[in-house]
Amino acid sequence: MNHKKLKGLIAAVHTPVNEDYSLNLDCVQTQANHLVKCGVAGVYVSGTTGEGQSFIPEERTKLFQAWGNTAKANHLTFIAHIGHREQAEASNLALAAKDAGAHGLSAMSPPNSNMNEAWALIEWLKPILAEVSNLPFYYYDSPTISGAEIDMAEFLEIADHELTSLVGLKFNNPDLAMLKKCLTIQDGKFDILFGVDEMLISGLDQGCRGAVGSTYNFAAPIYHKLIKAYESGDRNQAEKWQDFSIQFIDIIAKYDFLPTAKILMKRFGVDCGPARPPHRQLSQDELESLYNELDQINFFETINGQ
Repeated sequence: MNHKKLKGLIAAVHTPVNEDYSLNLDCVQTQANHLVKCGVAGVYVSGTTGEGQSFIPEERTKLFQAWGNTAKANHLTFIAHIGHREQAEASNLALAAKDAGAHGLSAMSPPNSNMNEAWALIEWLKPILAEVSNLPFYYYDSPTISGAEIDMAEFLEIADHELTSLVGLKFNNPDLAMLKKCLTIQDGKFDILFGVDEMLISGLDQGCRGAVGSTYNFAAPIYHKLIKAYESGDRNQAEKWQDFSIQFIDIIAKYDFLPTAKILMKRFGVDCGPARPPHRQLSQDELESLYNELDQINFFETINGQ
């Protein structure tokens, strides 16, 4: 498939809900406004950050429809994560995403399947992608989440002949040697989107030019500065911005990363609501402690350019 490689930051967006955990689709436009203001190039919808597995297919379809309209109006690239534990549901989600106007699709292996062979993954994906072969597909490689330990270079080599819509990977994997192998297959044919925010500079070193991440929802200005410094040859400054990224990610992770990052969006004027169970909710004391720790590293001032 002929495909223009993606460049820039793509936010793995939160799925907005009300306090009763019902979808709050009115918030999608608010999310888009914020991301456009922050210079984000696209959105990755209903993935891990979006708690995709906690929403039924009907809800995810409505979410795709909301983002399809909003992304088009705001000139954002829209990648829909269609992964599901049931193959038929994943196929239905792929069709729903296509109908909603998604620019691309993505999926990881079925949760807790512990696949470890490239051919098994390819056979799983074939029927899911059969009716959406005109949409670019990125396999979502995240071994710690999916349990699938598959050689991605081998997968790309074999799948290139089996999955006509495959264009690359969402590479949520700290294995930089594997990343390099994937980037050099067939003279750099595949579009590898780097997915480890706290290692972005390493992804740039290997040759990635597009990145998908959860912290791009609120900290995109920091990463833009990192990329600008890197591209201008100022390695020291780029590493300082990466160190700052590691600092605030470590703080957020202390309080349970996903629900904390989601609730943090309120401080940037985007109320995405709480994370759905089984994710826990932070207590008021924990929130105060979180904000205090972030204030100690001048997090909000730095993000806002003050």
